[in-house]
Amino acid sequence: MSRGAHASDIGLQGAIMNARDHRLDAAKGVLILLVVFGHLLEDLSNGWEDGAVRLLLTVIYAFHMPAFVLLAGVTAKAKRMTERILTFVILLVVFQCVYFAAERYVGYPFDWSWVEPHWILWFLLAMVWWTLTVPIVERLPRITLAVSIAVGLAAGLLLVDDDQFSLMRGLVYWPFFVLGKVYGARMIAAVPRLPRLSRWAIGAVALVPPVLLFSVDLGRQWLYSSRSYDHLDATGLEGLLIRAALYATALLLTVALFGLVPDSAGILAQLGERSLSIFLLHGLVVIGLSPAISAIFESGYDRPVQIAGIAVCAFLAGAIALVVSRRPLHWLVATPPKRAATFLTSLVPTRKQPPLSREPARHGV
Repeated sequence: MSRGAHASDIGLQGAIMNARDHRLDAAKGVLILLVVFGHLLEDLSNGWEDGAVRLLLTVIYAFHMPAFVLLAGVTAKAKRMTERILTFVILLVVFQCVYFAAERYVGYPFDWSWVEPHWILWFLLAMVWWTLTVPIVERLPRITLAVSIAVGLAAGLLLVDDDQFSLMRGLVYWPFFVLGKVYGARMIAAVPRLPRLSRWAIGAVALVPPVLLFSVDLGRQWLYSSRSYDHLDATGLEGLLIRAALYATALLLTVALFGLVPDSAGILAQLGERSLSIFLLHGLVVIGLSPAISAIFESGYDRPVQIAGIAVCAFLAGAIALVVSRRPLHWLVATPPKRAATFLTSLVPTRKQPPLSREPARHGV
């Protein structure tokens, strides 16, 4: 593959991004609502054990984080990379402290760790690792995509079962980041151009794989993508095949999402624009609400209670997203860390490029 072809891939990606519509933000808006909804559903007393709730969780967890990572790749750039990485590091340190204090306050303390991000904070450290690969992706996009898929599939062969350094999830989801960087913008632009009937058909077909995953009772740890194949009681070959099937499921659902989200600057796009603050702050609300949500089924369990529990979680997901995405809270999460990163970056001297030589060219010898 020539360098010219590589440059055209990234150049076309940048041109599409410059003229992008609101679908990217709307897709992020849908995904962040699913993140909040999923975490609330998990707190229902029966959680993954309840049939209807487990089906919803299976559909959500089959693609919401891979899709999020893909969209992160769409907007990733090598420019000002140090500042971007520092921003993620600052957010990780700050919110590790915030969640440590919050969990202790409600009586669910966790052991402090500098190498194991707590709960949802794995994403921030993984973003550091993925961002570091952006220059390589920009130089060798298709080769890096192939390598990332191989690495993601093989990651489960490692005997790494903890969340230390976000290593397992970072490797498993890396292909989606690279895919988003290389082809994501074109996917967002191309899928909505399909006939409406085709887009709805893709959406219907995309629901089949997660329903099959539900029917075979695939363990939720597979969907968390944080454990080795050995931990999941699978041989290497079985693990590779299941992970490949999960990759295909996530990609199909993501494509379906791109075809169904609106191209408008509505509430979904607004939530998508502020998805980082929603992601980091919603967990604090979920921690506070967890005892009340867990008690929904304690008075008895039947279909009306089941439906009511799901409806309550859906309502709360929307309410939480709207509240924590308010402009002051979004500013508090997004702006100070970025300014601190900019300041710290400015303290590092930059190497100046040598001036171009003005010596006239010599012809002949």
